[in-house]
Amino acid sequence: MADDLNHLPYAIGLARQACRTVWQNLAFAMAVIPVLVLSAFGANLPLPLSVVGHEGSTVLVVLNGLRLLTYHL
Repeated sequence: MADDLNHLPYAIGLARQACRTVWQNLAFAMAVIPVLVLSAFGANLPLPLSVVGHEGSTVLVVLNGLRLLTYHL
């Protein structure tokens, strides 16, 4: 923000968008992990495929977070 308070609305908007993105990422991760665990133990999904699925979900979470770089007020 430097010394210019005119950037304050941008900072507040970016912080709110960051909070929404964090909640989206948490919800997605908390949904994917139980599905993968149940698939590995219940549906006999091979463990390497579960690991690949988990790593794929991690990449999606990171890409979702990178959307904040394009934030405009």
